Amino acid sequence: MKKHLYWMALVLFLSACSKPNDDDETGTKPGTGFTALGAGMIYYAWATDGLLKVDLKTGVKGTFLKDNTNRNSWDISRDHTWLVEVTDAPQNYDNELYTITNLKDGTIVSQFQKETGYANHSSPQFSYDKKLLAVPPTDDDGIMLLDLKGNILLNVVTFQGKKLEGSIEWMPDNTLLFRQDNSLYRTNKEFTQATLVKTLNFADWGHFNVSPDGSKIALRGGNHLWMMNADGSNLTQITESNDTEVWPIFSPDSKYLLIGYDYTYTGTFGRYWHMAIIPADFGKYNLDEGADKRVIPFIPKDETRAEPCDGIMLWR
Repeated sequence: MKKHLYWMALVLFLSACSKPNDDDETGTKPGTGFTALGAGMIYYAWATDGLLKVDLKTGVKGTFLKDNTNRNSWDISRDHTWLVEVTDAPQNYDNELYTITNLKDGTIVSQFQKETGYANHSSPQFSYDKKLLAVPPTDDDGIMLLDLKGNILLNVVTFQGKKLEGSIEWMPDNTLLFRQDNSLYRTNKEFTQATLVKTLNFADWGHFNVSPDGSKIALRGGNHLWMMNADGSNLTQITESNDTEVWPIFSPDSKYLLIGYDYTYTGTFGRYWHMAIIPADFGKYNLDEGADKRVIPFIPKDETRAEPCDGIMLWR
């Protein structure tokens, strides 16, 4: 049986990574036992529990969206106001339904259908200015840029003569990162050209994420996580363990990373991991049990073990 990081509750340890306040030398808020780390909410998917959320100011966990077997993907805008859900389109096997919802009042901002692309589901991401949705490459369409009404503004199916595959990520200036083989590229704002950011000498890599301040890129390389400057310099290993770390996600203030550790396969398509938080400071952090007291297992208030996840994680 795998051992997990149950040895340090988030509600007790966050004070070590926050500036103490005037109420308590440990930095904890009076009456809560929980210290805010960075800002915002963490959202994540878990099994049949649906999409969950944890408010980092209180540590309280709750349901964000109920489980829906027809939900293929989702994203939340950087300003934390809009949600986009992609679900199977009713009575149309070849289409997906995009629904953009205002999180403040629940009203629908936009709703449209598009073809799924052969053997792929869409995973759209809001641009930082909320004017565009970028969809990772599908077998039929490549990378797509959509407006908020579903109009396709741009298709990029190949780059340098090769078909595009893999992840994409928005930069804060609304340029786009994408991968081609072992290299990471960045487009210009007009999406007419792309320049090389970094060629990575890993047999397997991915899960790259950009800090909201635009200064850093984190990624998985092999079994561990790495970070580099946005221009590709200073590539540095930032996690180590006897298992595998995945999915680095920056905090809204760019100071921390939410990560997955103890990555575990449960079948041909099944996998899950547990979550922890580490500083995004180019230090190396050991995720083995009890090895590194600087690691913060992601444990909500009134829970006793690090939260599991098996899908999208967001920190907004």
